[in-house]
Amino acid sequence: MRRDGPAPTAALLATTTVALLLAASDGGNSSAPWASTARVSTPAPRPIVGLPHPDLVLTGNGVQSPDSRQELFTVNLDETARTQLSFDRLNRFLPHYSPDGRRIAYTKFFRGGYGSPDMITDVVIYDVASRAETRLTNLGIGWQPIWSPDGSRIAFGTRTGSELRVMNADGSGEWLIGRPSGAPDDLVWGDWLWSSDDWIYFVVAERIDGCFKTRIDRIRPDGGGRVRITDGGPNCTPEGFEQSGDADPGISPDGRTLYSSRGLPRRVPGHPDATVRHLYRFSSDAFIPGKVETDLSLPGHDDCIAGVPKVSPRGRLIAFFLFCPFDPARTGITLTNTAGTTFTFVTPGFGPDWHPAARD
Repeated sequence: MRRDGPAPTAALLATTTVALLLAASDGGNSSAPWASTARVSTPAPRPIVGLPHPDLVLTGNGVQSPDSRQELFTVNLDETARTQLSFDRLNRFLPHYSPDGRRIAYTKFFRGGYGSPDMITDVVIYDVASRAETRLTNLGIGWQPIWSPDGSRIAFGTRTGSELRVMNADGSGEWLIGRPSGAPDDLVWGDWLWSSDDWIYFVVAERIDGCFKTRIDRIRPDGGGRVRITDGGPNCTPEGFEQSGDADPGISPDGRTLYSSRGLPRRVPGHPDATVRHLYRFSSDAFIPGKVETDLSLPGHDDCIAGVPKVSPRGRLIAFFLFCPFDPARTGITLTNTAGTTFTFVTPGFGPDWHPAARD
């Protein structure tokens, strides 16, 4: 299996979707992103079992940039059976398996690449059996679809971070869940995650008293019950850095534990345009001062970029993107356990998601 990866650049290392939203909305370092805690469980459809299936879906090769060509791939955890699913040389971004494993939802770039000034993006579904793609939105800024726990609905946002919407899985019946108020603590939304207990988690950009960073909130699919889950940590974003704070949340199957790619105010050695990001763990309970947060970065990995964590179906492993300046040949998808005690490289690529019947 090929282990060589591209040399990182500033564009390549923008590992969070909210980074692009902030650039679009001028929400970065310029001067220019609740109450109910009731939980409702929604039964998910049974995944296809007893049939051959890959463990992960991802995009590759390399990571997203204005000039990349990110096709859709699947692969097993032991690096075998890496298979390319798309071939039209158009970019795909953050694929997600449906709860039954029959379909894959993702953002498709119909023009341009990640960060291109002329990009056109929309929500697309790939049918595993027929290998056919279906475009579900025609906004030109459709962005980052995620499945409901029962697979009947898809939530998605806009590339500008201006709203969160839901539609039926066939693209019908679209409605608005909510949008940022524009207040200092509610500037831009992005990085959606739909949990098994029917919450939609998302990243919020804020600038309070000159301190810009991102945090994680959650909301019900009907737009109610918004709750703050993290405060994004203690760091403000230095001028010219990718945002400090939380992004790209992943969650355990029981909905109790969140994982985040947390931006820190440090540069990656040898890559002056790249910002360090660590893998963090915390509960999905509402934020309170002093809430426990655990940095899962291994000793010696303090200067790496960890992004887009996704938890395996049984909750034993986390697949995420990792770049370390001391080991660039292993840039791509890495596995760790929930304690973060081992990092194991799998394959080049970006934005992994688990097949619902994956081995873990």
